[in-house]
Amino acid sequence: MNETTWVPGHAGWQGQQGSTTLLSFTGVVLTLAGVAYAVVHLFDPAPAMKALGASTLVAVGVGVWMVLAHLRVGRLRVVRASTAPGSIRFGQIEGLSRLVLLLGVAGLALLGSWVWVVFTVPSARVTLLTLLLVPFVSLGLLWGGARALFRRPGSHEVSLTPDGVALRIPGNRLDAAWGDIAGAELVANRVHVRTRDGAAATFAARDLASDPVILAELVTFYASTPAARAEIGPTTLERLRSGEF
Repeated sequence: MNETTWVPGHAGWQGQQGSTTLLSFTGVVLTLAGVAYAVVHLFDPAPAMKALGASTLVAVGVGVWMVLAHLRVGRLRVVRASTAPGSIRFGQIEGLSRLVLLLGVAGLALLGSWVWVVFTVPSARVTLLTLLLVPFVSLGLLWGGARALFRRPGSHEVSLTPDGVALRIPGNRLDAAWGDIAGAELVANRVHVRTRDGAAATFAARDLASDPVILAELVTFYASTPAARAEIGPTTLERLRSGEF
């Protein structure tokens, strides 16, 4: 289970860089469009259409729930980590995988109701949007849910040990000894963990449930301070609480 720690003496993450107005506006528009689509079908007399509307509403609701779960988690000068002797792990928001799995279930319901519509509702009453877009959305949700179901523990985290750094983020992996790590920094809303050969593994500022700037500074501290690496584990939380890194 993750322990929440507040870190003093550091500026920390100042929030998303750049304007998010367009992204927010697009999200609101898509949400309202999804709700409108669901309501229209809920009031259709055909049971298959009602099922399609209900499953759409559930999918939209879970999607909004996931976004809010990301946004409501405070990260400024806060880290959430689990420790064991010789290691500390910084993971994603607790419960997020269950939400993704729930989204996959909603995708399955959406696909099932779409098949029901196709085979029972006259084609003249089925819109092109329903015929073409719904199955693609359903399969996308199913794919995400399947990934959450079969994802191994520790597949979405950054872990530190006295020997090195392991980064496990979908699409980005890194296993490197401390001697190969040049440092880490936040650039354009992504943390870049740089190796001495010039390569870098990255993760988004909101991928994990901790302040991304604090994580970057902690990695840089251990990369540049070999004498401190032996403490990595539960003692790292004490260093974070002191802000001395």
